This record gives sequence, structure tokens and C-alpha cells, in this order.
Amino acid sequence: MLTFRGLQDEQRPWAVHNFPGREPGDPLLGAVEELGELCHAHLKRKQGIRGTPAELEVAAKDAVADIVIYLADYCTARGFDFQTLMEETWAKVKARDWKADPVTGGGGELSRRQEGESEPLPPRYIKGHASH
Repeated sequence: MLTFRGLQDEQRPWAVHNFPGREPGDPLLGAVEELGELCHAHLKRKQGIRGTPAELEVAAKDAVADIVIYLADYCTARGFDFQTLMEETWAKVKARDWKADPVTGGGGELSRRQEGESEPLPPRYIKGHASH
């Protein structure tokens, strides 16, 4: 099974060979381009136009995988360990319970602010506040 770290290890020499001299932010632009392709496939499937559902599903899956590959490349270019980032961030995200606490998810910076450890919450985070 391919891990995020394994993807980076395999992708690094491929990117160096195929795109020498690229800027560290270039993979980020590729990820955004692929996100646009994913949105396009999703929208067209919802509208029922410009492709069969099967064709648009293939396009969506391809875009998702391309996004992950570009993000791995971006992490490599920036010196980030993609595996560690995913593990650490998922541990934080999966601890949130938005059903039990729709304002803060039950943790993180917003909860600490509510408990008085920092400046007050911006109005958009206060339950019942009408945002414009």
C-alpha cells in the first residue's frame, strides 16, 4: 500500500527529472488547476451535461488523485513530510465534534478563546450572530 511518505519518495526523483529548475510553488498551481477540473466534473455530473456519469466519475477520480500527487510534490519542494502532516492534522480534525459543539467543534483555538485564554471571539463565531 502506498503511503503519503512513499508517494513523496517515489515522486521526488520523477519531478526532478521531468521538471528541473521549477519553483517550489509550481506544484501548488498544479493542485489548484486539478481542483478546477474536479469542480468541473462534479458540476457537469450534477447538471447531467458534457459527459456520461461514468465519464465524469472517471474525471473526478483522476482529479482527486492528481491533487494528492501535486500536494505531495508541493510538500517535497517545501521540505514538509506529507505523512506527518496528514497524521498530525487528522488527529486534530477527528477529535472535533461539530454536532456536539457547532461553534468550535469542541477544541482548538476557538475553545481556548471562549475560555478567556486569548482575545474575544470575532462576532462571526458567536452563536446567533448574523454575518453579512
